[in-house]
Amino acid sequence: MSDTFEDTYRKFEKMTVELVAEDIEPTIIAGCMMGQAMKLYQLTLSPEDFEALMQIISQTSILDDNILDKNNFLSGTLH
Repeated sequence: MSDTFEDTYRKFEKMTVELVAEDIEPTIIAGCMMGQAMKLYQLTLSPEDFEALMQIISQTSILDDNILDKNNFLSGTLH
């Protein structure tokens, strides 16, 4: 199967919304997502690129409050 980025994103989004609907704490879901993402990056990037990515992540400031609206998230719309 050759999913596009959009296809894969939508599958992951659907699973995430289902987990939230099951009353799983969103921070638990986010932690699992982040852990899986870091594993994939570490497996696919060079050690130098992985370390550079971790530096960027650790130095990134908090997201703009207007970007994530809980009501839009629960409806499946994240833009």
